[in-house]
Amino acid sequence: MRALFREHRRAWQVVGLLGVAFFLAYVARQSVFSIFGVLRADLGFTETQLGLTSTVFLWVYASMNLFAGQIGDRFPKHQVVTASVALWALATAWMGAAASPVALLAGRAVLAVTQGVYAPTAVAYISQVHSPATRGSAITAHGTAQYLGVMVGGWYGGYLAEAWSWRWMFWLVALATFAYAAVLYSLLRRNPAAAAATGAASASARVSSVWPILRTPSYLTISLAFIAVNAMLWIVYTWLPDILQKKYSLSAASAGFNATAYVQIAMIAGLAAGAPLGDWLTPRRPRARLWLMAAGLLVSSPCVYGVVAADTLGEMRLAALGYGFFKGVFSGNVWAALLAVVPHDRRAFGVGFTNALGGMVGGVASYLVGYFRGHYAVETMLGAAGVLGWVATLALGYAIRRTYLADCARVCQRA
Repeated sequence: MRALFREHRRAWQVVGLLGVAFFLAYVARQSVFSIFGVLRADLGFTETQLGLTSTVFLWVYASMNLFAGQIGDRFPKHQVVTASVALWALATAWMGAAASPVALLAGRAVLAVTQGVYAPTAVAYISQVHSPATRGSAITAHGTAQYLGVMVGGWYGGYLAEAWSWRWMFWLVALATFAYAAVLYSLLRRNPAAAAATGAASASARVSSVWPILRTPSYLTISLAFIAVNAMLWIVYTWLPDILQKKYSLSAASAGFNATAYVQIAMIAGLAAGAPLGDWLTPRRPRARLWLMAAGLLVSSPCVYGVVAADTLGEMRLAALGYGFFKGVFSGNVWAALLAVVPHDRRAFGVGFTNALGGMVGGVASYLVGYFRGHYAVETMLGAAGVLGWVATLALGYAIRRTYLADCARVCQRA
């Protein structure tokens, strides 16, 4: 019993250590969206170039995710994630030294390359050290750091840019991240869970083909739902601080806080409710995770429209809470549901490929809002993204009725 407790504790230590890294990733990634006004004035950014701060990152990040799964499936996962953290610290410092829009966008591209390796490997790592009984909650606990990073990054970027310097905004995060990379490597290397992951990587040097995954109907359906969520999410991440600053005459720090805090706090609440509920229901109702995902998409899709269509700041906050909570319910179940239809030796690829699709579409959505902002209302564009969410909800309904149980059974037979 004591040995079992120690193993359980060490598995959760991996989640905590990786969670801090994921938090720092999103602070570095998100803070730029709160300083659009400063970038217009200091570096001469146009509206289209501001949209590219998201699009360049997401397209490169998505492309890197296609290779990240191959890396994470073949090499020791604790080494892969630590190298990723150290390298994105250097990329963040590069952005702080940018002297032109092109230089900053190039820094965003390098940041995307270095961070692109992290998430698929980290999620596969966590799934390796946690059993199905805690896997959904463990992946979700790690993902919660993302939402905290977005919230802190939104406030931090606006505050430091106004109070001190947008360059030091990047440099301070870079210093903290580089220092943590050394701590992370030391602690993961001494954790027996890392040794287990290393052994698994060596044992799976010859991994299975990816083509059966790409022909799995439930995998493709879950990926479609993830794409719809990312289209909405990255429009909100990229443009909401700037929209609120202009619409309600807020400071950069206040706009960044209002654009992120309510959405992220509600997402964390949705994760905290949705993931344990999915873990509890799945042994009793194997399709429960997909039902929860469908419910989350069904409600969050119209709420995201309300975030930008609200007439008052109070109404915006209420819509943000609704959007965030039900998006959190979706996110609390998506990776565990997806991994159930992916072979064990291809989990990093399965996560990476879906993450890549979501990043590509999120980048397109962010760019199109910037490109068409002078021609169409933002409300109209977010409404279109909400319709995509409802289409994905219908696709999930089809998977629930027709494909998911059969796809899960095929993976179990191969294990």
